[in-house]
Amino acid sequence: MLAYVVAIVVAIIVIPVTNGSITRLAEVRFRRVWLLVLGLALQVVVTVVDLPRARYEDLGVGILLASYVALLGFCASNLRTRGIELIGLGIALNAIVIALNLGMPYKVADGLPRETTVKHRPTRDSDVAVFLSDQIVVGDPVDAAISIGDIVLAAGIVELAYFGSRRPRRRGRTAATREIDLTAADEIDLREAQPTGAVDTTRSKASNTRRS
Repeated sequence: MLAYVVAIVVAIIVIPVTNGSITRLAEVRFRRVWLLVLGLALQVVVTVVDLPRARYEDLGVGILLASYVALLGFCASNLRTRGIELIGLGIALNAIVIALNLGMPYKVADGLPRETTVKHRPTRDSDVAVFLSDQIVVGDPVDAAISIGDIVLAAGIVELAYFGSRRPRRRGRTAATREIDLTAADEIDLREAQPTGAVDTTRSKASNTRRS
């Protein structure tokens, strides 16, 4: 959560500093938004609903992984939007760790209690891919742990805000269009290089051809 809050704050600052427009960012259109809503709703469910401790690693993790599937589906539907690919990668990294360990292992910061929830729990010796879990500890006054996936996701949020808040650049012309332009330019140069009489003769021949 910490990484996402910081990313949103940075994104809000980046937009005016880089002459972006919040209005233009609000005009960005996404596909299959219902997947995003579903994914976030399922995340809220596992946070708000008080599941029995014995159901954390089956029902709880099942709901949690379903939320990640929905969020990844949303990202896959909007890969043409800059920043979405990083957001999707960050989500995938976190989902992999949770699936492998039936929860997100975290490094306990000094002085903080060892709390266990559906999503987070202290690191165990049997955990795998621990380097991808919440092992990056942020000290006072925050006292939190974040993962590599959180950092990647946060970078994606900032990228999305940056590119979405400005007018998109016009794509370059196609090769066929450039070839037509070059051909037209060559014809102009050829006409300029020919004597006036030669140009008139060419026009006369073209006129006779049309008459015949």
